[in-house]
Amino acid sequence: MVARQVWCNVFSSLNLPALVPQLAERSFANWWRRAVRRVPKERKKGINSLIILVAWIIWKHRNKCVFEHLSPSVTSILRELKDEHSLWCMARAKKLENLGLAGGL
Repeated sequence: MVARQVWCNVFSSLNLPALVPQLAERSFANWWRRAVRRVPKERKKGINSLIILVAWIIWKHRNKCVFEHLSPSVTSILRELKDEHSLWCMARAKKLENLGLAGGL
């Protein structure tokens, strides 16, 4: 449920709540394909980058929970996501930067 809350926060901040993975979702890849099809062409690259970034941050947090015995935390994930998002934007991820996510997290 923590991951779903993160996705909900991220897509709600972009006013794209319809992209949040549903509980019945069986395949990350299928959900991703459907999500990208729902956005305008000019936002597809940014959304793809965002999905990669969020999945990466969730995965790293999951590993910390398993191997360092941390408790799952939506707040911690969102904080790390915001920091990593800033780094990606400084590295010239223009389409990601154009989504306007930083202010919404």
